[in-house]
Amino acid sequence: MPQPFFRALALAGFTAAFLAGCSADKSGLCPTMTALVQASEESVFVPKSTPDPSNLLYTVEITSVRGSCDVDKKGEGADVSLDVHFRATRAPSGAAASYSVPYFVAVTEGTDRVLAKKNFNIQFSFAPGQATAEFSDSIASTDVKAKGEKRTYDYQVLVGLQLTKEQLDYNRSQGL
Repeated sequence: MPQPFFRALALAGFTAAFLAGCSADKSGLCPTMTALVQASEESVFVPKSTPDPSNLLYTVEITSVRGSCDVDKKGEGADVSLDVHFRATRAPSGAAASYSVPYFVAVTEGTDRVLAKKNFNIQFSFAPGQATAEFSDSIASTDVKAKGEKRTYDYQVLVGLQLTKEQLDYNRSQGL
């Protein structure tokens, strides 16, 4: 994904209200851990159809991001663990269906500097007749290394769905 595109996502995420709660250690040294608002929901449509509610296969959203971290004594390094919770919805259907959702975890400094980004993929299924599926994924370790005068609390660990430009534009048109 081009860097300017991700910068726009990060900026939009910081200027909008946070979707998910932030978890930090009691000393306040952990980086902020949250989801990007504009990249927290994805509407998936029937292939080769227009993005119209009548063509909707399912919608998936990040419902929460919870985390913890171990910070070194100087506050210059942190090992962050995350639990990311999702919910998918669809119209009630008699058919079972399985899907895969790509998402990312990024370490950022400020609103425009991405220091690291990892891509992940999670599988989920709808049982016959099921309209809602809830599922989660755990990220065991994301390193945050402070540089210069910065400390680990000066950084952010952001989670978002891996959206195309068209999907991001659709989210914006829906007020996300």
